[in-house]
Amino acid sequence: MSFLDIIKDDYGQVAKITFIDVDTDAAADISSYSSTISMIFTDPAGTETTKTAAFDSDGTDGIIAYTVESGFIDTAGNWTVRGRVASGSAVLTTVEHTFNVKD
Repeated sequence: MSFLDIIKDDYGQVAKITFIDVDTDAAADISSYSSTISMIFTDPAGTETTKTAAFDSDGTDGIIAYTVESGFIDTAGNWTVRGRVASGSAVLTTVEHTFNVKD
């Protein structure tokens, strides 16, 4: 997760999440999981919001990215985010990552 030094009401930062293959501990090739690419954010109050993400390159490096929109990160505190990709009925989800939003 590449989200550091976020201040409430900031926007334009790019959040990136890497899908890791648990068997090899290396980045997973997720290029075939292109029907749904998203990041699920949970704010400090527990409200989940799903945002459409995209492959950072072609998906073979396991990285998805989302550029924060104006007005989205509007609360200071600890947030979580996880990535989700899907292809048909197959779904992959990352572990949750926590980041702190400063006031």
